[in-house]
Amino acid sequence: MRLSQEELANKLDLSRQSITKWENGQSFPDLQNLIQLSNIFKVSIDRLVKEEDACTVSLFCNASYSKQDIRTFLVKAKKHTYAVGQNETLPSKPASHDFRYIEDDYLYMDSYIGNQNFAGEECVWVKNKPVWVMNYYGKSLNENFDITFLKEALSHISLSMPFRGPELYQKGDYIYQCQVQGNFECFSGDETIYCRQEKVYTCTFHGGAIL
Repeated sequence: MRLSQEELANKLDLSRQSITKWENGQSFPDLQNLIQLSNIFKVSIDRLVKEEDACTVSLFCNASYSKQDIRTFLVKAKKHTYAVGQNETLPSKPASHDFRYIEDDYLYMDSYIGNQNFAGEECVWVKNKPVWVMNYYGKSLNENFDITFLKEALSHISLSMPFRGPELYQKGDYIYQCQVQGNFECFSGDETIYCRQEKVYTCTFHGGAIL
């Protein structure tokens, strides 16, 4: 059984903000709320408390889609757009570069402006409802920056790191590094490329779930 945050809040006679805090780990249900959750989802309190991954409760997005569904789609979309030069669309803004990927009820869009210095935004929608977003800003630092290497690194995105590229990717004289703080729901990070131990590219990014 899956419920949106608003639906669950109504059943428990709580605010939606209270459910959001549970999901983000900022607070936890008291005993009375645990009993109510147990009755609503037909699972034991022990399972609710100790087996988070096994529990079928989902508060993310809506009653039909989970965080894992969205994460899986996001990784697939990134592997079929900018990183490989596919699914580019008409500019949505003057001088912007836009990529669009659709699969069933899911839509991914990446739009950026600039060249040597650039800024952009990626977003995922489910049934036309925005559910996840990331903003980024980057720049090449000298002529040794290789855009082909960056795209190759970004094509190695994984479910465990569904933001930019992998933690570490190396080929020839180039080394790509990516560090992330937080989780899929709220994160910030930076990526860097070195050529012969000299920093030639940097990019910072942040974002998370839109609830």
